[in-house]
Amino acid sequence: MWLTIGHPLPRARDAYAEPIKWSWILGAQGHGPQWQRVFGLAEQDAERLWSAIAAAAVGSPVVRVRAGPWGLGCDIRPVLELNQRTAAILVAWHYSEPDAAPRLVTAYPTP
Repeated sequence: MWLTIGHPLPRARDAYAEPIKWSWILGAQGHGPQWQRVFGLAEQDAERLWSAIAAAAVGSPVVRVRAGPWGLGCDIRPVLELNQRTAAILVAWHYSEPDAAPRLVTAYPTP
């Protein structure tokens, strides 16, 4: 399989996030309370968070792979430092096909 646990995220430098994701990831109805508690982030911090996630994706090993009818999903668990705080996060990605760039599905701090 081209997506392998323990190997770096394929095409990580080409990773992208759809703008609509940030209202969930940093919003009150999504993972916003976790981002606020752990890193002091709010919805207006989406660009800073994306920059940190995109940088961490390069070289981060895949820790989980999921096959589905619309492609493959995978997770990485990098450690971020934002606002002078450091914590591990989970980032889920989707690949629609083997040569596709990874699309951000969700991200949140982990215990």
